Amino acid sequence: MSVGSVTADQARYLCDSADIGYSQPERRSWYSNADEKGYVTSPQNADCSSLACGCVNFGLHVAYGVPWGHPAMLEIDDYWTGNMRGGLESRGFPEVHWDDSSMYPDGGFQDGDIVLSAANEGGTGHVVVIVDAANGYLSEAWIAEDGSIDGYAGDQTGGETRTVPYASHPVTVAGRWTSCHRFDAGQFLAKFPEFSGGSTAPAPAPAPAPPAQSAAPEHAHGIDVSSHQSDIDLSVTPADFVIVKVSEDDDYVNPAMNQQCAGAVTNGKRLGLYHFARPGDAVSQADYFLATAGGWALGNTALWLDWEANAVPQGPGWALAWLQRVESRTGRIPGIYMNGGALNGYDWSAVASRYPLWYAGGPDYSEYGAGYSDPTPPSLSWWGTPMIHQYTEDGRLPGWGGTLDLNRLASRAMWDSMAGASAAPADPHASERADGYGVMAVTGEWSTRTAQRFARVMNAWDYPEVFAVANLARYLNSTVGEGHIEVLTGKKELPVDGAWTSDLYRVFQFWAWNYVPGLPECDVWQKFTPNWTFTDFVSGQWNRGTCAVFQEALNRSWGDTGRLMWDPNS
Repeated sequence: MSVGSVTADQARYLCDSADIGYSQPERRSWYSNADEKGYVTSPQNADCSSLACGCVNFGLHVAYGVPWGHPAMLEIDDYWTGNMRGGLESRGFPEVHWDDSSMYPDGGFQDGDIVLSAANEGGTGHVVVIVDAANGYLSEAWIAEDGSIDGYAGDQTGGETRTVPYASHPVTVAGRWTSCHRFDAGQFLAKFPEFSGGSTAPAPAPAPAPPAQSAAPEHAHGIDVSSHQSDIDLSVTPADFVIVKVSEDDDYVNPAMNQQCAGAVTNGKRLGLYHFARPGDAVSQADYFLATAGGWALGNTALWLDWEANAVPQGPGWALAWLQRVESRTGRIPGIYMNGGALNGYDWSAVASRYPLWYAGGPDYSEYGAGYSDPTPPSLSWWGTPMIHQYTEDGRLPGWGGTLDLNRLASRAMWDSMAGASAAPADPHASERADGYGVMAVTGEWSTRTAQRFARVMNAWDYPEVFAVANLARYLNSTVGEGHIEVLTGKKELPVDGAWTSDLYRVFQFWAWNYVPGLPECDVWQKFTPNWTFTDFVSGQWNRGTCAVFQEALNRSWGDTGRLMWDPNS
């Protein structure tokens, strides 16, 4: 494990799984109460700089064996955003060159980067950790439950500490990041040569090959559907994305929702979900939307508010309350749909500063009668160019005999930024938190947190990894059974020698194929192994899909049981 990967893993764990609130006076409490592995099992607090500094310290401790309290570490009580630059640079975290006109530093971000918005350099007084550079996510301590700088212990809102997209972060939108700092081993060892023996971190488990890069264009085309298109065949209808109606008001559910969502995901299309607003309470309707969407809202889905008809006179304040509620519950940035009448009659500045627009309108909106095209995106008040342009309600596509709304997405990256799985939303597996160690991000990549969760579940805490692997083999021998194992491996049982082998992978894959659930409860199969057959998955090869399903199984397991997906209290 590298300093950067451990820093990123620790930050994401704190923001996604641990119960960490925001307080500047109590900023050190999370760090003081973390165990040797970085786990925090009671409600604690952090602020943005204590979270960043502490995660860097865990990175140095794990990767180089730097002892706690050593001058190579950033003493939390000594550093804040105004002086953190100097502290980082003197410990081997030089600044990465970043043109003022660019949204990203040279070469883009890397996991574990520390990104400052220092007030004394023109920023806002904030700092974040890049935790998923490939998908554009950062983790941060944001604000207390009452909007102050001193809240109660623990995360009272689900968003005091959080993981959110970098692209739509308020500091990004305002263009006020001031520097990016990245660990450089040469500079660190020049300053602290006593650690020149190299990283003390154990080698990770076999890592999957990176996914192939897509050659798809930046823009995309898609449709939106409701009960009016209940029989649409999404295996035939061409669409890069499908936005499905979930709910309306606080008492209506689209009866075709599950079928349409499954059709979109199964056929490899990006999935969006929307709620049709009606007069009433914004927060209640937001909660109803998320409750109705269930597991569909927990995966890589873009979330939208449909703002039209008799909802419009309620004004932007209502819409803002709905959007903020969904954001606080999910940790993701939702968007809003409207036409020109709704847009031009109100002041949308507070909404437009944070939430993307899906705009309906155009010269051929009601009389079009054809398939996808690329009309010039409109220039609009408040937002400028919309993220999605619904340019007609009179589209024609294979797989549906009637008309369809046709939409052009300006940027797949923007969609993925707002749609990616992030901070722990309404917890899909409440019992996972009962053992005190929370959930981890399902990424398909072996990480520090994966290895630690594996050791915890397999009753091998504080032992070398071979003990956890041996216990996994024992569990699979007892659960899968001699007959299946012999068919899979030619042997009556797996050896319990602590080795990762092709036979162990194959038997685990067989177990997972039969026990890890699919949609709508869990989207890991559709996300990481779309359209794979039994033979594709049960291959005996470690790959990204196997790692992701393994992470999902660990998240559904209980610590210190030596068993997968078993609750000792059930």
